[in-house]
Amino acid sequence: MEERDRVWDRIRNKSGEMSRAHKKIASCLEKHSESAPFLTAAKLAEEAGVGEATVVRFAVSLGFSGYTEMQKSLQREFRERLTTVERLKISEEVYPEESRIAYEILKDDLSNLRQTMNGLDGAAFKEAVDRINGASRIRVVAFRSSHALGYFFTFYLHLIHSDTELIESSDTMLEKLSPLGEKDLVVGIGFPRVTSRTVQALQFVRSRNVPILAITDSHTSPLVGAGDTVLTASSRLPSIVDSFTAPLSLINALVTAVGREHHSITARRLQEMEELWKKEGIYFTGD
Repeated sequence: MEERDRVWDRIRNKSGEMSRAHKKIASCLEKHSESAPFLTAAKLAEEAGVGEATVVRFAVSLGFSGYTEMQKSLQREFRERLTTVERLKISEEVYPEESRIAYEILKDDLSNLRQTMNGLDGAAFKEAVDRINGASRIRVVAFRSSHALGYFFTFYLHLIHSDTELIESSDTMLEKLSPLGEKDLVVGIGFPRVTSRTVQALQFVRSRNVPILAITDSHTSPLVGAGDTVLTASSRLPSIVDSFTAPLSLINALVTAVGREHHSITARRLQEMEELWKKEGIYFTGD
């Protein structure tokens, strides 16, 4: 047995006979794999929701002399890092089958977020914020599954920039886009599979010198060629659905940054909207 695999191999080997409390500790170690090796037994017990003595017994059950020896082994493994494959092997043993798929998808979403953070182009992000703030009119093009992202983006940006509109139909998109000019902005949002109509829309406005912000999954996306400014967010998921966790987080960041650039205008606009919503009874208050 290799040194670096010691704790995790032992957890796998013992998982079938673990008590519920021991499984909670194993789950906590996996969930907090970066910080757990440096927690005291008392703190790990608190995080796992068990008693400190249970943590010690857990270490002994894995064949260690006590918690200190297990902790040292965890720290050695931390330095070499667990691979994704190793973590998946552990999750298959520790987590019940009915919740395993949720764990796997959440793990993939975390990976997408990390990948998006690592690949974020700060200069392009600032340029995107500046383009939004400087635009007279903003039109958002996002069809099929990406429509959900477009709707969310338009809904919140409209609270700050009142002349923001989502192109709802691909049949009438050219009519909606044709009045735009160089002082306006088109935001094209497309994630696999990118629709032909989204590409056509961006090519159309590009031919009319309308600035374009493209939000997509990679720099090989068909939207990149048309975009003046490009932001990417990872959306990989081994599923029939797209992962919009990272794209949605990026859009949240964009809207937040735009709002902060014009704090007083945003605050006034939101106050107006709050008064309107209250008057029209838009949101349930329970009164």
